[in-house]
Amino acid sequence: MKTISSEIVEKTWKEVATTPIQEAFQLAKRLHEQQPSVSVYLLGVGGDNLNRDERELLFYLGVVVWQIMLQGDIPLNKITDKMLDEAEELNMKMLEYLEDESEEDFIKTAEIIIKNYNQPNVLKYVVEALMEEHEEDCIIRDENKGIM
Repeated sequence: MKTISSEIVEKTWKEVATTPIQEAFQLAKRLHEQQPSVSVYLLGVGGDNLNRDERELLFYLGVVVWQIMLQGDIPLNKITDKMLDEAEELNMKMLEYLEDESEEDFIKTAEIIIKNYNQPNVLKYVVEALMEEHEEDCIIRDENKGIM
């Protein structure tokens, strides 16, 4: 798949962000119909470790990324539970590795990961969305951003 441009990422993100609530429910329903494993995963990941605001943000980001990926040059494959489990296992190994690095090494490693990621503009959007300041009544804990 060709790299999705930052323009498409931003345009899609803005479209989803301004979607009226009724249409947002329909969008979530379409995600569940087209990618049921992804939908169930996003709704259940983190269990009791994530609070409601964190789960909502994670689901929202999942919907945005799904919409962005639909803009790519090839149709999306249906994601299976097995694929999600394998990806989660790799991500957890990477987080464990990064946990033991100094702050300087962590930043260098993160830059390498982002630079070599097959969809760097999408990853950049997700990281920026997680790191941005959220509304005062929205509680996104720093210690959960890496997991999210």
